[in-house]
Amino acid sequence: MPVSRFSTRSRILIAGLCLAAGATVSSCSSTQSPAAGELTDRYTYAQTLVGKEDYDKAIIELEALMFDARATSLEDDVLFDLAEAYYESEQYLLAAEIYRRLLEQTPGSTYAADAQFKLAKSYEELSFDFARDQEYTKKAIREFQLFLDMYPVRDPQQLTTDVEMYRELVRLNPDNVVYQRQLALANAEYGRVEKAQESVSSIIALREKLAHSSFSIAEQYRSLKRYRASIMYYDEVLRYYPDTIYFEKAWVGKIEVLIKREKWYEAKAVLDGYEQQFPQNLDRVSGYREKVIEHFSNQ
Repeated sequence: MPVSRFSTRSRILIAGLCLAAGATVSSCSSTQSPAAGELTDRYTYAQTLVGKEDYDKAIIELEALMFDARATSLEDDVLFDLAEAYYESEQYLLAAEIYRRLLEQTPGSTYAADAQFKLAKSYEELSFDFARDQEYTKKAIREFQLFLDMYPVRDPQQLTTDVEMYRELVRLNPDNVVYQRQLALANAEYGRVEKAQESVSSIIALREKLAHSSFSIAEQYRSLKRYRASIMYYDEVLRYYPDTIYFEKAWVGKIEVLIKREKWYEAKAVLDGYEQQFPQNLDRVSGYREKVIEHFSNQ
């Protein structure tokens, strides 16, 4: 079960008291932590805990290392492993906090691209069902899009060709630094292809959730006969989510509400717009068209 920030801090304190009191291994832990050793030794110990998927203990060690490793060559290693330990133990809010800290404190880190992607994934995991608050949904979309903007990838087939070409050039001329650098860049870009594809898929799914949220609120207001509020949320879907399945539904919902409010000219204008957008689905609004025509015929 994931540990909370409070329990993690408490356990760090307990571990410190055990060490200070010279307690035996059996009273504090089955494995003695080299807390008083060098940074590299302590980090290596934390890595073994991560490798064993003992994330609770790894978090304790890595949190203690986080401040000691500041401004050292291990800073981004510690931050990334700590964020990963939080993520794997489903403490997504804490994971997001550490991924962001890594990006802010060590922007040139080799972990930067992975941290940006996992920051977005953390918010995606925190995203609630469409009927609840969508703050984390919006954050996830923003961070996925930032990942795509900051780390663009080319066509996978072209990337494969580039990797093979530079690999052959390096084989023929292993001392050529330019070839080595280009091969490393091509490999790194190729490694991001899957993450880029997942980012696009996630953005699509998350936007559907946002559209569903706005549409469901519009429907609730319509059922309560609060028509002005209902139209406001239908308009939100029409304005921001034209790429979702709720776009057409919002058109139809708005037409129905305008007719209920006897806003005939507005209803006709929206109906005309719908028929231009969806000429193949005229049968879905034929009843509304008849009501509009009947109203103007009786004037």
